[in-house]
Amino acid sequence: MRRKREVVEGQIYRKLSPSGGYWEVIAIRKDGMGTQHAQMKRTDDPKTLKTLSVATLLDPHEFEIVTE
Repeated sequence: MRRKREVVEGQIYRKLSPSGGYWEVIAIRKDGMGTQHAQMKRTDDPKTLKTLSVATLLDPHEFEIVTE
């Protein structure tokens, strides 16, 4: 049985690609349909932001958590 992990502000994730980098969650928001999205900043360039669904962030083929 797979446990669902909660995504919260302050967590850092590593994008699993050659140029992925490390990303810190700075906010969690729900869209009009109720889907949760994480707003993130790149740890080595805080002016670089991205927003993606929490489901994508929890996909083990896309990201891995670095800090809880």
